[in-house]
This record gives sequence, C-alpha cells and structure tokens, in this order.
Amino acid sequence: MTQSRARRTLAGLGVSAALAAMLAPPTAAQEAPPNGGTDVLQGERIEGGTHQDNGPELHPGNYYLSTFESETQYFRVQRTIEDSTLHVGLTTYDEQGEFTDDAEIELSTFDGDTCESQRLDWETTGAGNLLRGAQIRATAPQDEEDFRAVPACGSAEELLLLLSSPNGELVGEDYELVIAEEPDPLNGDELRTNFEDSSEHWGSEGLVWHEMPRQRGEANPLEPGSSLHSAPRLDPGTTYDAALEPGDVHVYRVSADWNQQIQAEVFFPEPNSALSEELGRWAEAEVSIISPFRGATTPSGSRAPDEQNLSNWIHDTQATTLRAQSYPITWPTRFAGTQTGSNARHATMPGEYYVVVAMDPPSEDDEASDSFQVPYRLTADVFDAFDETVPEYDVSPVTPAGSSGDQDPSGEENGEEDAVGADQSGGISTGQGMALSLGAFGLLLAGAGGLFLVRVMRQQP
Repeated sequence: MTQSRARRTLAGLGVSAALAAMLAPPTAAQEAPPNGGTDVLQGERIEGGTHQDNGPELHPGNYYLSTFESETQYFRVQRTIEDSTLHVGLTTYDEQGEFTDDAEIELSTFDGDTCESQRLDWETTGAGNLLRGAQIRATAPQDEEDFRAVPACGSAEELLLLLSSPNGELVGEDYELVIAEEPDPLNGDELRTNFEDSSEHWGSEGLVWHEMPRQRGEANPLEPGSSLHSAPRLDPGTTYDAALEPGDVHVYRVSADWNQQIQAEVFFPEPNSALSEELGRWAEAEVSIISPFRGATTPSGSRAPDEQNLSNWIHDTQATTLRAQSYPITWPTRFAGTQTGSNARHATMPGEYYVVVAMDPPSEDDEASDSFQVPYRLTADVFDAFDETVPEYDVSPVTPAGSSGDQDPSGEENGEEDAVGADQSGGISTGQGMALSLGAFGLLLAGAGGLFLVRVMRQQP
C-alpha cells in the first residue's frame, strides 16, 4: 500500500522533530547543581560505609556530597600518582550558625595509623559558624626516622577516610568533600630538609600587614556568591560594594601564587538613622580567608598583625572595619606545628582562595519582616610576602575545576582571569562536552531527516 504525499510529509516532519528534541543540548537556564546538590554544598551524592571494607571509593579531582550519620562513616581515597600528597577538605553549612555543631575528619592507613585529623574550626560568632570547613592531607613525612612518622601516608595506593559528628549535632545534615592530589616535587627532599618549625619562621614580630588603600568615589557593585562554587573572582586592589542581611554568607575568590599572601578588608560605612536603629539590636560580622581545600589560613596570637580584626559588632553610629590576612603560600609549611602556626598548614598550594564575609543570623525572636541590609565595601589584594624555594613539578596536580587556580606545574597562570564564579569559569566540562557532542549529532540526524522529507515531497502519490 502506497502512502499519500501528506502522510509521508508528516512522517518526515515527525522524525526530524523527534530527533532534534531528543538530542538538542540542554540550555544553561535548565542547569541545576550536580547530583542534587544544594545552593551551598555540591557534589556527587554518595553514602559512607559502616566499616573500612564497604566504604565507597573517592577519587582525586571530584566533589562529593553526603549526610552525617550517627555512626562513623568510612571512605577509601585513591592515590593515582606515586608518592603524592592527598588533600581532603570538608565543608558544612548551618543557616542557624550553631556553636555546638561539631565534626571530625581523619585520613589513616588501613592498619589504623593516623596521617592527619581535624575538627571543624570553632568560631566565636554565629556568623563564623554558618559556613565552616576542615582540611587534612596525607603526605610523606618530613623525617622518616621520626618515631611519629607514617611513611605509608605518602605512598599507599589507598587510604581510609573517617568522618563523624562526635556530639551528634550534625546527624542528618549534608556535608561536602573535595578530594585533590598533588605530585611530590622534584626538589621535595630539599624542601623538607630546609624547613624548621620555629616561632621565628615568619619573623620575630610575626606577619606584617601591607598597606592596602581603599578606593573612594563612585560605588562599584558586585554580586557576591552564596557558596564556594558561585564565588566571583576579585580583581586585586579593587574596592567593591555589596550589602549583608542577617544570616548571609558572601563568598569571593582571589588567585594567589607561591610566596604570596592575601589580605582582605571589609569596611562598613557610617549607618544612616534607619540602619542605626536596626544595628542597635546587636549585629556582628566576620571575615575569613579559606584555602582551596577548605582550611582556615589566617594567623592568630603573636603571629597575627595588629591590624587584623576578623570579627566585630557593626557599630550603630560609626564606621566599622574588619581585616583578615592569610599566611604566605609555601610548600614546606604543610609540616608546620604550633610553633610556626597551625593554620599555615592550609596555605601550601597556589590557586583559588576564598574571602568569606558573613553576618550573624537573626535571633528566634526576630520576625522575617525585620530583615535589613548593611552596606559594606570589600577590598582584597595579593602581596609578595616571602622568599622561599618554590617546588618543581613534572606532573600537574589533580583538582576539581575551581578548587585550585589556573596554574601549570611551573606555578604560572594560564589564560586571562575571569570575573565570574568558579562554576562558570572558562573551559568545557565533561557534561558540557557530552551535550555539545549530542547536539552536533542531533543536527546531523535532523539534516538527514530533512533530506528524507524533500525526497518524500518530490514523490508522486
């Protein structure tokens, strides 16, 4: 039985339309956080094991998302480069900024020898407890003859990651993991030998604050990121304008290289009368500088410059200024202890660091309609602050997109810096590449359908 021209025409249109609809790449507006992630925490959704044998594998170069359980969770972290350093970062988010939230993360061998462990940083303000992190690593020991050394931490093909909420406050809450791998430097032995964990390492007076003038004049508004994944990149030395509401977390990123340190200043101008009345009910803010692997990098005690002021009450009639400074980025300080400064252990790789500005969440007595905005001016800059030997690599580190900088193994940046969030940075991701490939294939098939349609229309009934 021969089809009519009309029926053959409709068939051709149907084939072309169906192929185009099925294989067209998704639009940017339809993109969502990967694998069900939230606006703040993102990654591939996984479930921890109940013991070391059933823990899932974690691979460098990835973000993972999971949920705290009442029992310790187990994961198996894979080493893909011989004698490398494995970096693991933990991120939590609590919109209430609870002081009692606690988590512990540990890397160890399967024989139970600890490589490194850390608990979530405890902050003095609710603002500092909104977005929190912890950073650990497994690396070859500085001195293999030291009785505390665990050589397997730097050589084992697989290590055990343990994660728990000791007081149970975080059970049921999500957390994010970032896994990265750094090759051992060609000059690693030299770097290990020359480092001394001394209180004089940064100078007898501690770290020095560098003059960082704020740009005055016209406003320069910038939309802040709400997470480490959506943070816009700051141009060093430029002053930007934004506004905080109670409970807000604003995140920005700054690129820094070896021997450089980051400074950030948050300036709250004198409030007008309406804002002054709101601030009179007590509003506190905090600024911090976070490493690519979620660890705090600011000095404390005698090593901190006098100018540093991480948190304070926002004055209801006068201007308020907060300042933060990171440790210089040097390779050997991964071995730093309390003498050099424990947070120096987190500033050991160049790349994307994060400036976080946060404000105390509203109290339970506050109504939702009572929210208000507090304008602030943010300036961040990068300074050459140290002169230590730079590591030499023959293999590039394995890091997720946006978690480390655009550096090649020599430490030089590749390409121009952008001014968008880390999740919108240049390049084509695996998913985007797949979408583009399917889209191109769909166009080819659609074209074939069109040719079929032309032939159908030319045929006689």
